[in-house]
Amino acid sequence: MTRPRVLLAAAVAALALALLQLPASAATGPSAPAPVAPRAHDLDSVATAWRASAPATVVVGRSARGRAIVATRQGRADAPYVLLVLGQMHGSEPRGRAVVDQVRRLAPPAQVQVWTISTMNPDGAAAGSRTNARGVDLNRNFPRGWVYRWTRPWFYPGRAPASEPETRAVMAFLDRLRPGLVVSLHQAFNSIDVGSGKSVLWAARLAAALGLPQRSVPCGTGPCTGTLTQWFNAGHPGVAITVELPRTVTTSRALAYARGILRVGARLAG
Repeated sequence: MTRPRVLLAAAVAALALALLQLPASAATGPSAPAPVAPRAHDLDSVATAWRASAPATVVVGRSARGRAIVATRQGRADAPYVLLVLGQMHGSEPRGRAVVDQVRRLAPPAQVQVWTISTMNPDGAAAGSRTNARGVDLNRNFPRGWVYRWTRPWFYPGRAPASEPETRAVMAFLDRLRPGLVVSLHQAFNSIDVGSGKSVLWAARLAAALGLPQRSVPCGTGPCTGTLTQWFNAGHPGVAITVELPRTVTTSRALAYARGILRVGARLAG
C-alpha cells in the first residue's frame, strides 16, 4: 500500500475509534434531539394515574432504624384535588399526631382526597427527640436552601442535602402524589407561618380557620434553610404551609383544628 493510502486508512480508523468513544447523543450529530424535561401537566397526569391505582395505605419509606413511614388516604382515589396533612416531623412535637387522628375520623371534603402521615420521624417519636435517630433535624435536611450550619445540636442539618432516609421518602412521595395543599404540623409557636408568594393566601385561610395568629416562624438558626415547605413551594405547583400548634392541645382542640384544616382543604375544589 502506498504511503498516502496508509495515512488515509489510519485517519479513518482513528475517526471511527473516536466516534465509538463518544456518548451516543454526540455521535449522532447535531440533528439528534436533545432530552426534553417532562412538562408540569405530564407530571400531573402521571400523579393522577398513580393516585387512582394506589392503595388507601402506602408505606412511603422507612426511618434510619427501619420503622415504617405510612401514608393513609381518605376519600375517592379518583378525586381530583389532594390535601396532605403531616402530623409530625420533630419527635418532641407530638400533638400534630392527635390532629391527624381527628382528621382520619372526619369525612373528606367533596372532590378532595385527604392523605395523612402521622409522623415522618418514627424514631424521634419513639425517643421523644426533635431529631431522627442519627441526630438530624429533618426540617433542615431538605435540599432547597440547605446549608451546613446550626446553632444547637438539635438543629443539625445532616451531612448533606436529603442525607436522611426519612427526608428522601417524603420527597419521593410528594413528587409522586403532587398534592395541591400540604399542611405540616409543628409545635409550639402557636401560629401560622405567613410564608411568601403563593403560600400567603393559603396561610391566611388556615389562620382564620384554625383561630391562630400569623407570624414569621423563627428557625433558631438564623434564616430558615432546608425546610420541607421551602423545598415543596419552590418545585411544585401546590402549596405547603407550616402550622405551629400551641404547647397544649386538648382532644377537643385537636378536633377543631382537624375540622378547620378540612374546611381549608375544601377550597382546593373552588
